[in-house]
Amino acid sequence: MNVEMIGLMGLGALVVILFFLIFLRDSEVSKKLGIYERVIEDLNRENHMLSKSIDKLASKDKHDIEAFKEQIQTEIKTQVQNSLLPMVDSIKEIEAVMLNFQEEQTYRIDSLENRTKEINYVPPNITESNEKQIIYQYKNGKSEAKIAKDLRIGIGEVDLILKLANLK
Repeated sequence: MNVEMIGLMGLGALVVILFFLIFLRDSEVSKKLGIYERVIEDLNRENHMLSKSIDKLASKDKHDIEAFKEQIQTEIKTQVQNSLLPMVDSIKEIEAVMLNFQEEQTYRIDSLENRTKEINYVPPNITESNEKQIIYQYKNGKSEAKIAKDLRIGIGEVDLILKLANLK
């Protein structure tokens, strides 16, 4: 045997060993790829299941959100009513007090008007009798001021009556 033959055999053995190592390496890579494929497939399944769960929860949350909105609106209405009803009652009481006050003031005004009418009422005979009394008292020597004070009339009125009667 020759060195060439031995070299060829060594080379052939080396090639076989390389093929064997490549085959082993390829089988290990294939096993790892298989494991990765299974893991990826499991992750895809989990992802799909989670997506379904999220969709269910989202639709459930929509219903829950609507129910929550209704609950909040009901609570707000209740709170507003609880806080506003006492104010409305107070306003009604104030309104009733104001109406009573208005009626009382109207009654007082009417009473004052009636009293004013009574006080200002001068019967026509009093004026004529005042004229006669003014003339009589002036002729008896009383002063205009004293006559006005006694009859409770103004000095100007006494003066006017005396001028009309040609006594002054």
